[in-house]
Amino acid sequence: MISMQWSRVQVEILGPSGHAPSPLGIATPGLDVGAEQMHEEFLADLSHLDEVRSGHARVVSDVSEPIETAKSLARDIQPLDEMLAELGGSLSADRISIPLPSAIPDDLVVERLASERGELVRLIAPERFGGIMRQFALPEDRVLTRAVWSEGELNLEII
Repeated sequence: MISMQWSRVQVEILGPSGHAPSPLGIATPGLDVGAEQMHEEFLADLSHLDEVRSGHARVVSDVSEPIETAKSLARDIQPLDEMLAELGGSLSADRISIPLPSAIPDDLVVERLASERGELVRLIAPERFGGIMRQFALPEDRVLTRAVWSEGELNLEII
């Protein structure tokens, strides 16, 4: 049976030198931070709520996952070449390159799903005033192995 659950792909974020940037150790929200993000940061520092948080997440996931998967698959899966033309990307033998120069790389989401149509990829690139969400099928018999964001470009390595 084919899995009907999206699985998240860890996006590696590389700096200009090709290496992951070292964390600064200081994360101060700016003036553009929203109430939701401030609330999340507040709750993240409350270690005594870890057990409650994980139980809540498990219940919400169990209830919402089948619904979200069905809704997601009901949306049109965009052909790869159409998505690449729209976003100015390219396809090579082992890589899909998508320019995302103004993306917020820490919030970039790449997910994959095995389906009857082959492997599907969902890309969510949030921006301050919107963003993009695209779902597309990889070329036949290809699978996603790695996702790397560097200097404004997302590279999806495929085999």
